[in-house]
Amino acid sequence: MTSRGFIRLSMAFIAVLLSASCLLRDPFTDSIPTAPPPGSFQPVPDGPSLDVLVLGDWGTGGDGQRELGESMARTHAASPPAFVMTVGDNFYPDGVTSPDDPLWKSHFEEMYVGPFWEEMTFQGILGNHDYHGNPDAQVEYSEYSTRWSMPARYYSLKEQMPAGGSVLFLALDTDPIAKKEPRAVRQREWADSVLRRTEADWVVAGGHHPVATGGWHKPEGTVKTALWPLLGARVDVYLAGHNHSTELLNTQVGTFQAICGGGGGLDNPYRVRSTPFTLASFTNGGWCYLRFWEDVLAVELYDREGGLQFRHLIRK
Repeated sequence: MTSRGFIRLSMAFIAVLLSASCLLRDPFTDSIPTAPPPGSFQPVPDGPSLDVLVLGDWGTGGDGQRELGESMARTHAASPPAFVMTVGDNFYPDGVTSPDDPLWKSHFEEMYVGPFWEEMTFQGILGNHDYHGNPDAQVEYSEYSTRWSMPARYYSLKEQMPAGGSVLFLALDTDPIAKKEPRAVRQREWADSVLRRTEADWVVAGGHHPVATGGWHKPEGTVKTALWPLLGARVDVYLAGHNHSTELLNTQVGTFQAICGGGGGLDNPYRVRSTPFTLASFTNGGWCYLRFWEDVLAVELYDREGGLQFRHLIRK
């Protein structure tokens, strides 16, 4: 082989690696930070709340995903959330091909077992790795499993709070937005119409690609350009993954950005840094937890062992 041929082959190999960048990372040894003492957190209101657990980049099928699932069940056993919202990359390295794909059993049904999970519903959102398979198979699986719900590639969900009032959830499909596909225009028009009509007390949007982050993947500029004029100041929190870290950032436009991409635990963590907008960030696995009252929304960040690392209160 000539030197030029070797260079071409090497470059092709590097390109293949980069195409799977969601499973690559620089080596690091970040450990779980010490959780602050409980008394240091802002106190939450009295009375029952609507709780939602959020995780992304979770479908590895590995020990880290299983351990994180056990930790979530143990942490919230006394007061389970109303449902789980995923923020994409539900299956690695490629999405499922059909509702009968064996990955449904190995990466989902047999991964989250036990009393805590038996009645729990996962509200699915698509990620870029899910597009490596058949994304419509994840929509179709809603008819096969009582624990999986994805009515469409993007959809809305309205939930009532225990003491009255409601929360609107927008489940967005950001992969076509990131790729500037023409069909993304229709999705933005749909989201705008939903936001204009809603009378919900709180509005939360979820998508895979972040608009603000200190993680390995930089903020997705195309998604920010397309979504932020639509969501900014109209949505209380935008949930995302893509970076395998756990973060909360204040974007300074009236909408907070939560990164909940630690759902695979130690299977696939990324290094994370602080930015001028960062309120809290850590890696090596974790999840987000939202708690809604009539005039207070608590955003909580948990590490992979179930330690509450951070709580921020958003007030109406």
